[in-house]
Amino acid sequence: MKNKVCWGLLIMGITTLLAGCSFAPAPAKAEQGLYEKYEAEFIGTFDVKIQLIGYAESEESFTRASQAVYDKMTGLNQLFDIYHDYEGINNLKTVNDAAGKEPVKVDPEIIDLLLFCKEAYRRTGGLVNVAMGAPLRIWHDYRTEGTRFPANASLPAMDDLTEAEKHTDIEQVIIDKENNTVYLEDPLMSLDVGAVAKGYSAEWAKKAAKEAGLESAIINAGGNILTIGQPLDGIRQRWGIGIQDPGQRVDGTTNILDTIYLNDRAVVSSGYYERYYVVDGEIYHHIIDPVTLMPAKHYAAVTVVHEDSGIADYLSTAIFTAPYEKGLEVAKAHGAEVLWVFHDGSTKATEGYRKMSKMYSGYSSQDIK
Repeated sequence: MKNKVCWGLLIMGITTLLAGCSFAPAPAKAEQGLYEKYEAEFIGTFDVKIQLIGYAESEESFTRASQAVYDKMTGLNQLFDIYHDYEGINNLKTVNDAAGKEPVKVDPEIIDLLLFCKEAYRRTGGLVNVAMGAPLRIWHDYRTEGTRFPANASLPAMDDLTEAEKHTDIEQVIIDKENNTVYLEDPLMSLDVGAVAKGYSAEWAKKAAKEAGLESAIINAGGNILTIGQPLDGIRQRWGIGIQDPGQRVDGTTNILDTIYLNDRAVVSSGYYERYYVVDGEIYHHIIDPVTLMPAKHYAAVTVVHEDSGIADYLSTAIFTAPYEKGLEVAKAHGAEVLWVFHDGSTKATEGYRKMSKMYSGYSSQDIK
């Protein structure tokens, strides 16, 4: 677990660059060399690799924080899973299976998530709708089949998608906080929290790590990056997060488009290169426009920076599916900073993003104060 080698990570459009930050005074313990660098990783949660790297006073304290992250992410993954059953647990699959039949008693964490999702729906003007499970499941099945058998890859019929879209009214997701129950009034409705759950869970994992005493760390939840404090190596003031060039992702290369410098923020990217399949030479990715019911075509990638990982996660999806002016409006309403990358390689960014950006502001590792 202990590792003093400079660590780089290339997953889902974001890379952590520990060598690209500024020189500035660090806490006294770091200056005195009382912190060591440690890292841990685990797989099988939210279908991604979870990695944690941090500075701690001892391996024991880092292990304690790592265990807290693992426990939180694993527990929430089981609750928010829509594909698998777990003995003794009523999860979101249980809720979907009971659609139109009866309310399902669930853990408070599910209630809190779904209330968060309803708020996301309201605040994005419907750009993020966790009741879109029916059409998203159709796309999931076609994408899975097309990935397994590329020669037979095909597109869903629009008639099937529009019929499924009739069963996506989020107002028919009935949440009873007093009794901790969830009921889907429409028997053909299903929930899909893929645009929210990983980032939302990672935010809770970050809180668990801090409660366990971790003061300086990066959590990478399959490309959802969360930073805790500053790097306590006695050298750097801020973490450097490298943003991948989406134009270089599909062919397997990993060029960096930009580097941003920040602390105590979450960074989430959405792009056409993440999960996709190919039909007649054209890429069809997994981020579905709720209006067209087809993969969104506005951008190659969108990166969102926000204090809250759950909000950053749903915003990356919402803004990716929205025309630029609408996306900018949503970003401003949330206090988020955003980088848009268009298919021709051009970019736009909010003012706050530009201030933390090497690409826009020309920062070197010594410039961030």
